[in-house]
Amino acid sequence: MAMNLRGKKTSLDESASIYAKRYEDESEKSKWSRMTKQEKIVHFKTYYLQKVLIGVLVVALIGFFVYKDVIMRKDLVYRSAILNEGMMETPLIEFSENYLTYMKKDPKKTIASFQLYYTTAEMANQVGAAAASDLTQLSALIYAKDLDSMIASEDDFATYLENKFFVDISTILNQQEMEAIQKHLYIPENDDNPEGKAYGVYLDQSDAYQGIFKEGGGIVVRPILGIIVNSQRKEESRQLLYYLFPELQQLSK
Repeated sequence: MAMNLRGKKTSLDESASIYAKRYEDESEKSKWSRMTKQEKIVHFKTYYLQKVLIGVLVVALIGFFVYKDVIMRKDLVYRSAILNEGMMETPLIEFSENYLTYMKKDPKKTIASFQLYYTTAEMANQVGAAAASDLTQLSALIYAKDLDSMIASEDDFATYLENKFFVDISTILNQQEMEAIQKHLYIPENDDNPEGKAYGVYLDQSDAYQGIFKEGGGIVVRPILGIIVNSQRKEESRQLLYYLFPELQQLSK
């Protein structure tokens, strides 16, 4: 007589169920100990490799940002804008680092930014920049009191001078210092300057500045340096003038 086994567990089913449950409850350490070498490799690739790779990637990214933003982070000690000029990057970096060294600051820990901006459509198109964007950045930096000086041609300089963006150099240097660089002073001759104040200094005879163009460039014939009126780093601007002109350095000897 045939037996109806539908819905009933056989002894094989029961054994398999017990066997499966036993291994489900088995600790990972126990599973690992009974595996062959090949089984361990397969098990690791199946359950752990992806997690390990993700973990390594996360640690690497964290390490990169810690290194970049904490360990190698440099403090900005000065910011200057150079308008509508052409030059190579390496000499400009050397100029910046030499200025930092003159101020007895470590170039590995600090940075003096001398960045190029293109405020005319013609110049901007030549270098693939956007004049509107650079003008906006300059305005934002000045508004935020985060721009210390500007170097520009006389025409470009005059535009910012009309908006009273530059200080009288005599508020930065004393009378003896002003006399030492008298021939370099930029004194606008117009009705807005009846007292004959100097609002900038010409850099065409500054060897330190002209050294930037040793590898090429130098579009502006007589660049003028002006100090931004609301800059909070005017002492650094004073030291920049000393760095640019040996005549001033001679006064302290």
